[in-house]
Amino acid sequence: MITKYFLKSLLSNKAIWGWGVGLMLFWIIMGAYVFEPDMTTKNEWMGYTSVWFSLIGLLSASVIATTVAYSVYYANSSLAYGFRFTRLKPSGYIRDLMISTSIMTGIIGAIITVLTIILFRTKSGYLLIPKFPEFLLLMFFVTGIFMFLLSAVLVMFANNYIGLKSVTLIAFIPQLLSFLFGLSEIGTSLPNEIVYGSPFTDIARIMYQTYYGKASPLNFSNATSPTLNPYIMMVSLIFWIALLFVLAMFLIRRIKAVSIEGGRQV
Repeated sequence: MITKYFLKSLLSNKAIWGWGVGLMLFWIIMGAYVFEPDMTTKNEWMGYTSVWFSLIGLLSASVIATTVAYSVYYANSSLAYGFRFTRLKPSGYIRDLMISTSIMTGIIGAIITVLTIILFRTKSGYLLIPKFPEFLLLMFFVTGIFMFLLSAVLVMFANNYIGLKSVTLIAFIPQLLSFLFGLSEIGTSLPNEIVYGSPFTDIARIMYQTYYGKASPLNFSNATSPTLNPYIMMVSLIFWIALLFVLAMFLIRRIKAVSIEGGRQV
């Protein structure tokens, strides 16, 4: 029941469509028509498109995370009393929101994929279809789960322990980290430990591989850069999701009824 209600609220949220699709469309246009380097072959265009798409995919999911963060923030009092006096269970609440967020992320991801194919086709003259579209869509579902858990953990931690005065900044942490790690893959060579250990780089690099069909290099600007092991990145991402799930369950069982007015005093 909560899954259907929350998914419906996400689908009707204008901010998600404006920032998650509208802004990403702007960046796709910039990538296709403004920032593109001098390329002639289909393989060159496919590699460039894959890099740009991996960044857009990561950023679009982070936009949804911000909306979810505010949903948990506004519901803190209702949840505190609902878990105590109704049949609503913390595990069921987390599960339903996780499912609805992953579905919404998958829908946005499918739209962005189509827009990327169309716009890069008109610029390059090549039909640049993802090599593994089914795994790419799966990655959007997984990314939605990760972004939901991250945003929920951040907001619930603030709600329970440090107060809601900084909730605006906290809600944007997933977006800030997505921009930081997403843009770092363009022209910057990060250490192996950071690339494998960061869930944000894991998501971007796996999306790159599912679109391009080839293993992601450590440094996109260096043709001789060593390639990354996708299995290590998947294990790292699963570890982060499992860790965040445990933290989310711990925090939501201890959620406190705090006035949302405190969040306005920023």
